[in-house]
Amino acid sequence: MENREMYNEINALVGAVAKALEISEGDVVSLIEQGNLTMEMLIDDEGRNYLAVSCDERSARIYEGAIFREGDQPEADDDDDGCASGGCSCGH
Repeated sequence: MENREMYNEINALVGAVAKALEISEGDVVSLIEQGNLTMEMLIDDEGRNYLAVSCDERSARIYEGAIFREGDQPEADDDDDGCASGGCSCGH
């Protein structure tokens, strides 16, 4: 059993950032150590919380259950379940 405080949460965060930026988890850790990764907790126009991450020319918004990369334009769909029918990583 892991006894380090917030180990699982930090591990999940590093994994989500790696997936969002399409880099390895080791690269995420290196970027953090070098001060070359920007992370900011924000709220979008619809009141949803997300984490904005960027490094070099890559950027993404990480929502609970979805990742939007720069250039993704989700389509509006009244029948969706919150994923906006594409642009996210949920598989729709």
